[in-house]
Amino acid sequence: MSTTTLRIENALRERIVRLAKAFDQTPHNFMLEALAQKADEAEWKLDMQREARQRDMALMAGEPGVEWHEMRTYLRGRLSDAAAMPESTPQSQ
Repeated sequence: MSTTTLRIENALRERIVRLAKAFDQTPHNFMLEALAQKADEAEWKLDMQREARQRDMALMAGEPGVEWHEMRTYLRGRLSDAAAMPESTPQSQ
């Protein structure tokens, strides 16, 4: 495992220490989890952007897409289906 030095302003360092204690973690572990979470988020965002570019290029190349009125009807149906679903209640064990 390699070592990296981060220069952190005192106010942020104090927040990290306070939050790490609240979650019964070391500041080091708290920062590692935060960095891993941020990396996961960035990878997800890049994947979404890549997929959006591919879909846009496909549409521009003449591949068929979904018409807005069809999508609006579909989404309204999904919303009314979700509204009609009863709230789930925890099963007693």
